[in-house]
Amino acid sequence: MEKNLVVLAYANASPFPYHAWTPLAILSLGAYLEQHGVEVEYFDERIHKKERFKELVSRRPLLVGLSTMTCYQIKNTLRLAKLARKINSDIPLVWGGTHPSMMAEQTLESELVDFVVKGEGEQTLLELVHELQTGRTDFNNIDGLGWKSNGKNILNKDREFLNIEDLPFPYDGKGRGILKEYLKKPDTLENIGYESSRGCPHKCGFCYNVYFHKNVCRVKSLEKVRSELIKLKGFGVHKMTFYDDTFLAGRKDMINNICDLLKELKFEWIANVRINTFNPELLKKFEESGCVYLFFGVESPDDEVLRYIRKGQNRRMIDEGIKVVSQGNIKTLYSLMIGLPNETEEQLQRTLNFADEIRRRHPGAEVPIQPYVPLPGTLLYEEAVKSGFRPPTSLEGWKNFTNDEIRNPWIKNPKLLNAIYINTFLAFRYERFLKSFWSNLVFGPLNKLSLWRWKHRSYKFFFELYLYLVYKRLGRFFIFLEKTFG
Repeated sequence: MEKNLVVLAYANASPFPYHAWTPLAILSLGAYLEQHGVEVEYFDERIHKKERFKELVSRRPLLVGLSTMTCYQIKNTLRLAKLARKINSDIPLVWGGTHPSMMAEQTLESELVDFVVKGEGEQTLLELVHELQTGRTDFNNIDGLGWKSNGKNILNKDREFLNIEDLPFPYDGKGRGILKEYLKKPDTLENIGYESSRGCPHKCGFCYNVYFHKNVCRVKSLEKVRSELIKLKGFGVHKMTFYDDTFLAGRKDMINNICDLLKELKFEWIANVRINTFNPELLKKFEESGCVYLFFGVESPDDEVLRYIRKGQNRRMIDEGIKVVSQGNIKTLYSLMIGLPNETEEQLQRTLNFADEIRRRHPGAEVPIQPYVPLPGTLLYEEAVKSGFRPPTSLEGWKNFTNDEIRNPWIKNPKLLNAIYINTFLAFRYERFLKSFWSNLVFGPLNKLSLWRWKHRSYKFFFELYLYLVYKRLGRFFIFLEKTFG
C-alpha cells in the first residue's frame, strides 16, 4: 500500500460531451492535501481513460475519494466504486460532495461506501488521511466525518467552516495537469472554473445551499482573487466561469473592484447573478470588463410561486432586470422552473407564456424550462414529501434522479413536462451548445422542429423524447467519440 497516496475521482456528471468543466470539487481537496505533504492523483472521467483509474487503484492508495452530486453522476460514481472494489476490496472508499453530505446516513448504508465526508471537505479528509496512515480504527474525533464501526453507521458532529483565505489555489500542484487538459477542449462550453466565494446569502427553497453552506457566505479578499486570477492568466486561461452560486455572493463592495481586475487582465468571463440586483451601471461595468455570458435564475413570473420557493424577488424586479439586461450585448440565460408542488395549470401556462415574453423582450436569450427536482436537504424537500414524493430508500435509488425523469406524484402528465424540458433545450440552447457540435446534422433539423413545436405548443408524437433517452443511454459512447475525435 502507498500510505501517502490519495486518489480523488470525479465521475461523468452528464451524458452530453459538451458538458464538462474543471472539477473543483476534487481539485480543491487535492490542493489542500498537497499543501500538507500528501501525494495526490486525480481521475476525471471526462478527460481520462478508464485505464488510468484502474492503474491508480492498482497502486493500492491509502484511499479513493469519490465526489458526487444528486444527479446522473451517482450512477457513474457507483460504477467507479464497484470497479475499485473489484481491483482491491481493502481500499477505503470515501464519498463526498453535495449528495453524500445531505444524505450521509443513507449513503453510508451502501456496501460501496466506507466513509462520508460531510460539507466542506478539505480538513476532514486531511485528518482522515492522518488517521488511516497510523492504522487507527476509531474516527470519533474527526468533525464532519461519517464512518462505520461494528456494523453501525456513525455521524460525527459537523465541522466549522475553514478560513477561505487559507485555502490553496486548486490549479497548483497536480491540478495544473487537469487545467492543461481542459484548455485543449473545444470551446463548446467555457470549461475553466474559478471560485471567488463559497456560499450564498439567499434561501431559495429548491437549492442545496441552505443546507450545505448553512447560509454562511465567505468571499475571498481582493488581494487573493487578484493573485489567483493572475496565476490563471499565466497558465494560459483567457476565458473562464465563476463557479460562485451568486457572483461574489452579491457583495457590491467587491464587484466593482473585481470587474476592474478582470478588465485589466483581459478575461472573458461568465457568472451567475441575481436579476433583482442588476442595473444599468452594473451592465456597463460587466460589458467593459469582458463578461460574455450571464445566468439568471428567474424561476417564475408568478409572485405567489416566487414567495413559495423563497426566491427573494418578485415579478416587478424580474421585469426591471430583463429590461436592463436586454439593452446590452451580453449573451444571457433566464432559467424557469415548472412542476412545483401545488402548481396550478394556470401557473404552468403563465410560465410557458413568460418564456415567449422574455424572448420578445430579449431576442436571442436562452430560456430553458426545467422540471422541479426535490433535492434532499433543501427547504422544499419536506414540502415535496408531504405532497406524496417518495424519496429513494438507498444510494443506488438516486442514480436516475434527474430533471428529465419526472418522479413527482402530483404531476398529472409527466410526459408533457419531459417534452417541455427537452423542447426548450433544443429550441433555445441550440446556438450555444449544439450548433457547432460534431452531430449538428442531427440537431439542426431537431432545432427547427423544436421551434415549430414550441410556437404551436404541439407535443403529440413527441419522438424527440425517445431519441433523447437513447442518446442518454449511449452517452458514454458519444463522450468516447468526443474524446477520440475532438
